[in-house]
Amino acid sequence: MQFGKIAVGVGIGADNLLHTDRTKFRLRFSIINLTNKDALYEFLSTFSGTHFVTPRAFQLQVGVIF
Repeated sequence: MQFGKIAVGVGIGADNLLHTDRTKFRLRFSIINLTNKDALYEFLSTFSGTHFVTPRAFQLQVGVIF
């Protein structure tokens, strides 16, 4: 028995890393398609067509709020 393809994403982050009142630092890390499965998906729309699932990708976001 074969089940459908599942793409798993994981993310973790923290806001206000320095615990200050004025300037706040933000840090986020995420992994898209953790299992790195190859798959196709379709929106069942005339204009969208069939697409590949994004391969495993790592993303790091750093932000400053002032």
